[in-house]
Amino acid sequence: MDAFYASVEQRDDPSLRGRPVAVGGSPQGRGVVAASSYEARKFGVRSAMPMARAVRLCPDLLIVRPDFARYRAASQKVMAILRECTPLVEPLSLDEAYLDVTDNLWGEPLATVVARKLKSMILEQTNLTASAGVAPNKFLAKLASDLKKPDGFVVITEQDKQEILDPLGVVTTPFPAYVQPSRSPTWFSGNMTSAQNLPASSSTASMVSTSRSACWGSSFS
Repeated sequence: MDAFYASVEQRDDPSLRGRPVAVGGSPQGRGVVAASSYEARKFGVRSAMPMARAVRLCPDLLIVRPDFARYRAASQKVMAILRECTPLVEPLSLDEAYLDVTDNLWGEPLATVVARKLKSMILEQTNLTASAGVAPNKFLAKLASDLKKPDGFVVITEQDKQEILDPLGVVTTPFPAYVQPSRSPTWFSGNMTSAQNLPASSSTASMVSTSRSACWGSSFS
């Protein structure tokens, strides 16, 4: 889902629409940003940022206290829509999930058709937008869902995955850190091309290679 907490607030309160909104705690205390609208993100306001800094970046920022009961209700509705297509739904949080649509309940052979239909259903039934990524595995599907937010739709195939991955920084990709227990962290700076050229024993190289297994159709986030 796109800027989920902030989007729910803007959906339910028309006075917040089109304005910079941050969901979170007070800037006078130690409050942090739980979510920010896309209008606020233009000023550099991001999740997990101290609210005091967010206000400095965007003096007109509208701060809304979180209402997790409403967010959970919206999430449950979205997850129910996803399960109309397939029981193989793996939620990652209130606003994000993987779906394996290889054999879906609609009998639709194309994951792209499934994803577009689900996006449409979510918008019609919740008045919220979702971004979808379609790919042959979870790593790529998650990456695709983040590339063109909000209301994005990106397909990554086996044929074009390298063309899409190579220019990206490692920090851009999902799951950037994989460190084996009892080992010191391995820090890496570069793009995905150089990451794949690391020795196979390195944690970053392991992340790149092991992410190419499984067959997942879509990620919604």
